[in-house]
Amino acid sequence: MASITDYVKEGLKYPFNDIKKILSLGVLFTIINFLALAILEKNINIVRIFSSANGNTLALKSSQIPPIDVCTVAGLAIISFIILLIINGYQYSVIKYAVDKKTDLPEFSDILNLLLNGLKYFLVSLIYNIIPIIVLIAGFELQSIQNGDYIISVISILLFIICNFLLIMALANMVDSNKFKKAFDLKEIIGKISDLGWMKYIGILLFTFIIYSIIMLALGIVLMPFTAFIAIATNQAVMLIAILSIIEGLFINSYISIFFNRVFGSVYTEAVK
Repeated sequence: MASITDYVKEGLKYPFNDIKKILSLGVLFTIINFLALAILEKNINIVRIFSSANGNTLALKSSQIPPIDVCTVAGLAIISFIILLIINGYQYSVIKYAVDKKTDLPEFSDILNLLLNGLKYFLVSLIYNIIPIIVLIAGFELQSIQNGDYIISVISILLFIICNFLLIMALANMVDSNKFKKAFDLKEIIGKISDLGWMKYIGILLFTFIIYSIIMLALGIVLMPFTAFIAIATNQAVMLIAILSIIEGLFINSYISIFFNRVFGSVYTEAVK
């Protein structure tokens, strides 16, 4: 039986089995980063126009926003969502490859299959987090009414931890069976965690996130001075944002994404032995 560190070590090495596929996934993350920046810029422009528009009603102010800006934001958002589904579909495949104990990385050849699996991955993640999100919003609303009341916010954080704790095994359970409903079979999911051992399951996840935090901290220490130097040399803050978006998308997000899902798939495999 593998130790807690074995899963993480294997997950850290696994992405390097095919650098081209890491970079291919990284291109998708980079495109999303730039689309997000474009959407942000357009939204800022819309808010600026709305704030300075004549009239006292919401409808009158909204009517003065250029339709092209609204259409552009909507179009960019749709493109971003489609790319996100492809990324999620690839993460689905990474889990599947871990469950099947394959050492190579998944292909990008079947885009339709990636989109369909990506939609399932997205919906399961959303459903597991919808209750914590609702509670968090309610907490913010109550805080605005009753200043200093943070109890609901704390409850929301705990719900996020518990739901995502279960989500990891739920995604793998769905992937292994290729059945969407299996992501919500809590009896089976909890049973598999018990088979692995609760302490071991918690230990693997904690160790994985500790390693993730160390990686991100190290990258921040290395990259920030480098990108800041370029930004100062070119006297353009936009250059800094662009460089960070490319590095983050092309190398960091793609690697971390594959690393996480490989570990989660491997943990599930150990649980069903």
